[in-house]
Amino acid sequence: MTTAPEATPTLKDHYEHDILVVGEDDPNVLTFSYAVPFTLSRMCRNQCPYCSFRKRDTLTVPYSTIRTAKKVRQLGVREALYVGGERPDKFSQVRSVLDLWGFSSYLDYVYTICELGFLEGLIPVIEGGFFSPTELKKLSEVCAISRVMLDSVDANLQDTIYPQSPGKKLELRLKLLEWQGRLKFPTATGIMVGIGASKPHRRDLLHEIAKVHTTYGTIHEVTIQNLMPEANTPWAGKHTPSKKEMIDAVEMALEILPADISVNIPLDLNPDIEDFVKAGIRDLGRIYEGKSPYYKGTPVDFDQLDERLFAMGYELQQRFPLKKSFIKNGLYSKKLGQVFDAYRYRIKKDGSDGRAKEGKHF
Repeated sequence: MTTAPEATPTLKDHYEHDILVVGEDDPNVLTFSYAVPFTLSRMCRNQCPYCSFRKRDTLTVPYSTIRTAKKVRQLGVREALYVGGERPDKFSQVRSVLDLWGFSSYLDYVYTICELGFLEGLIPVIEGGFFSPTELKKLSEVCAISRVMLDSVDANLQDTIYPQSPGKKLELRLKLLEWQGRLKFPTATGIMVGIGASKPHRRDLLHEIAKVHTTYGTIHEVTIQNLMPEANTPWAGKHTPSKKEMIDAVEMALEILPADISVNIPLDLNPDIEDFVKAGIRDLGRIYEGKSPYYKGTPVDFDQLDERLFAMGYELQQRFPLKKSFIKNGLYSKKLGQVFDAYRYRIKKDGSDGRAKEGKHF
């Protein structure tokens, strides 16, 4: 169950109220999505050696998330990131809970909990590993983005690092990106630095991501993620990538990926943000209200961050989890149009970046 986080007055004072959207592509603006994470279940069919997320667990009670959603919405949060282990419904105890609560399937449960967040004014983003095309089509009705990290290593290391992680096979993860592309379901993806991928393999991954976006136009953002070995995992004490390794990976991503894909890093793991901005980062990704669901990061001091970036000639601007170009092109469902249609009209009316394309509601 997700507990309600403490209030953060400075963030509310600086970034609450309306999201501007139209200023997101100004050259002196750095964007971010203010997000609250909700853990659906820590049960996971994958057993990754660096992961501290996976635990014996069941499911979060859907209605227990409403109180948190109400509180964070008052703080200016607009993104609800729903995180679950991959296919917890493979476990009998989870299936028993679904049956007890009257859900016909895990998909029914996930859709319901996302819809509860949406009804409180949050925009749902889902990260749950593998979903079938039919499941993804249903989730695209209520979720703005599906997040699928690649987390891949060279083929000769696959069986060493992921012997008990069937969902981490690269061909399966790439298939998910393609399925979501065909469905016009905006996709957040990324790579992890430090788990064993060589530079040529990392380059291949980025080219695969670029290929999906060139074909379907659905890659919303790419996160360059540090390996953060956690205590009580098989990889506790392993090497953490240096800042130089991270900057090299960011520069490679910016070189290979189409310019309309945002590249970001976890800000709570990379406090020297100035160096990444100098490397070309223009979006700070999601900044959490409360703790990250994945690792123990350093909380972001917004006042300090604002001052440091202002000294570089930049200003922060909060965005929706779905950025301006995706709103402009109508890459969202009819349900999410209850929020985004007004902003899409505002973008068209502003006309500062040319005539908007006609998107399709799916």
